Amino acid sequence: MSRKTPTLSELYSLAEQLELDKELSAQTARERDHAIASDCGASDDSGRLLCWLDTVSSQRPGAQPVKDHWLSEASVAVMGRVLALFFGFSGMAAFLLTSGRGLVNVFMFMLLFVVIQFLLCLVAAVVMVLTVGTGRAPVALPINPARLLVARAFPDRRYLREAQSVVRLLFLRYGQELGAIFTLGAIAAFFVVLALSDFTFVWGSTFQLSDSLVEDITAALATPWSAWLPQATVSSELIFATRFHPAITSLNPGNIADMRGWWPFLIMSMLCYALLPRLLLWALSRHLYGRQMRSAAIRLPGSERVLARMKAPLVRTQGEGEEESLHPPVMGSVPLDPGLLLLNWANALTPEDVARFDEFAAVADGNIVNAGLGPVPQELERLTARFGKPPLQLYVAAKSWEPPMADLADFLANFASVPRCTIFLVPLPRKPVSAGKLGDWQVFARALPFAAVDVQALERE
Repeated sequence: MSRKTPTLSELYSLAEQLELDKELSAQTARERDHAIASDCGASDDSGRLLCWLDTVSSQRPGAQPVKDHWLSEASVAVMGRVLALFFGFSGMAAFLLTSGRGLVNVFMFMLLFVVIQFLLCLVAAVVMVLTVGTGRAPVALPINPARLLVARAFPDRRYLREAQSVVRLLFLRYGQELGAIFTLGAIAAFFVVLALSDFTFVWGSTFQLSDSLVEDITAALATPWSAWLPQATVSSELIFATRFHPAITSLNPGNIADMRGWWPFLIMSMLCYALLPRLLLWALSRHLYGRQMRSAAIRLPGSERVLARMKAPLVRTQGEGEEESLHPPVMGSVPLDPGLLLLNWANALTPEDVARFDEFAAVADGNIVNAGLGPVPQELERLTARFGKPPLQLYVAAKSWEPPMADLADFLANFASVPRCTIFLVPLPRKPVSAGKLGDWQVFARALPFAAVDVQALERE
């Protein structure tokens, strides 16, 4: 099955469903998700999650999917394309038609529609490298930023820090497309105005530029096409004839037709330095956008639990005269994640707990570390000696019956370079984590320095 790129709307729906899924018992969720996996034909984790989302959403009693038509990614993208085309066309038309005495300054034209566009392409390329080159999965927010804008709600600092990933993804995907459409609209307006109006191209500057310098600049810019399209180059005679000073009150009518000879060079400059880079970045960003969005879906809080349940087999035993019973999955069947580190804070977990909870199925035995039992400097030194580089993801198991302490916050502050942290609250036997305790830990977590942090309450069988 081909990989499907999740949309932002699907990510928000997935985050909402993962939150609702916490209300189910571990046994019910395990049996349900294994049944969904058997009917799902997806070959990648993001596809499995989308398959899971479709099935679980349809099974929800009285589920009424909310459709924010005008706030959805597709509708906003359509409006953006229309606006980009409109502003590109109207911007070029206004620039040409409002030029004094029908004289279009070549330098100003190149600045607005070539140089600035090329610089924006360079900025987009740098942002693309910074976004994708880190190798980290982006953070996908469980709240639609557009809804915050409509509700006029100002988020806290953590939300703003997490929102940077979403903004970069949107810039990565749609910035290049809208820039290319803007340039296409400007080129269309150029030809329309050129056909319907009489205007000429001149050049002039407050700087003392010689004709030879302008000729060298235009020749350098025309290098990519000068060999196969010499008609789109600028001759020394045209440069000499189109030099303009404000003191000149009239132009020689015989030279006006020749002075329009700049337009092939200007169009080729837009195509080569404004449109072509946009199209290349657009094609590259579509591929990277899909990869990043699939990675964001996998890294949503709670996704790892669903995937572990979908991948792990169910072992059923049936004794004589007994009903069929469901046993936990075999932990070794879930692929281990070498970049995942589990901190067992103050012995919140026993060895039996680590094997019992599905959430820790992907943690390698060597990546389970006891902490919170001695001085913080010594424990940090021990961790540094044991692990050469920081983990890619951090799990912290804490006692739910104890309040969050400052020593844990101080200890986790040394892992600020880790992009993601999940705090698991270990419950007492036959006593689930209360909503008040969960709320206290969520407030504690939002003050931690991680790019993304989540709090999940474990549930004993």
